[in-house]
Amino acid sequence: MPARVFLTSGGGDSIDTAAKLARRYWHEQGQPERTVLLSRTQGYHGTHGIGTAIGGIEANRVGFGPHVEAEQVPFDSVDALELAIERLGAERVAAFFVEPVLGAGGVHPPLPGYIEGVAEACRRNEVLLVVDAVICGFGRLGTWFGIERWDVVPDMIVFAKGVTSGYLPLGGVIVSERVAEPFWSSPGGPVFRHGATYAGHATCAAAALANIELLERDDLLARGQAMEQPLLDALLPLAGHAATAEVRGGTGTLAAVDLDRELLERDPAALGRLTAAARADGVLVRQLGSGVAVSPPLTATAEHFEMIAHAISAGLDAAAAGVS
Repeated sequence: MPARVFLTSGGGDSIDTAAKLARRYWHEQGQPERTVLLSRTQGYHGTHGIGTAIGGIEANRVGFGPHVEAEQVPFDSVDALELAIERLGAERVAAFFVEPVLGAGGVHPPLPGYIEGVAEACRRNEVLLVVDAVICGFGRLGTWFGIERWDVVPDMIVFAKGVTSGYLPLGGVIVSERVAEPFWSSPGGPVFRHGATYAGHATCAAAALANIELLERDDLLARGQAMEQPLLDALLPLAGHAATAEVRGGTGTLAAVDLDRELLERDPAALGRLTAAARADGVLVRQLGSGVAVSPPLTATAEHFEMIAHAISAGLDAAAAGVS
């Protein structure tokens, strides 16, 4: 039986769908005690109920009270995942959620061997591996879902955003044969009673098909990987700026520039000045924690990357100078 696709209205819907499906799968396997959902610090999985619970950005969880059984492990440590599973008991853990590259949490590419390591830990402990490809999919990392860049086959893939290039709301979960099997194995079998009102809306699905056709026609997927180094090369000189703490990127066409921590502690308004000055120079950047991030379109060229670097440089000057 091939993989199945459960369509939704967007990324938040898709995360809730994957989490509920993971728990329901284990229920059908006679292991209803597998309810704990593991994820990573700095991870972002939307703002729906379960997405809030498993999100690793603390500010997004504060003030909403208790959530579902969820726990975050350090985003860069396979050992931390192993220890969490051991401490909780593998028989209680339903799934582990991972972004191939942490997006909203600061653009953190995985360390060498990390993706393969957590996949092996999940396999060994029979924990479902859920890849959140909402940000990393549809060419951002140079492949359909980003995860193909590693020798890993997840149990579920969550997607949204890029499937329509953001023009209309659509998302979904690609469900492996293993997880789908209990719900498709026989007529009258268990029913996954879940679905949003506008999930898989016909107009949104038509936009997705048209978008996918364009991605294939213009060979845009490959550009996500082909242009990752030119983007990073354009931004790396900013690492020498007195207001810069770190430049990150190199896995897909997305990158981040962090402000110096002492500068931020001394002058919290510095990040706002950076953002405003970059905008005044013609480039929109996104504030993320202690820095700014960019994810230019797949049609962007080296010339555009130089424009981005120039604008962020102007922003760093403004941040360091203490003026708007």
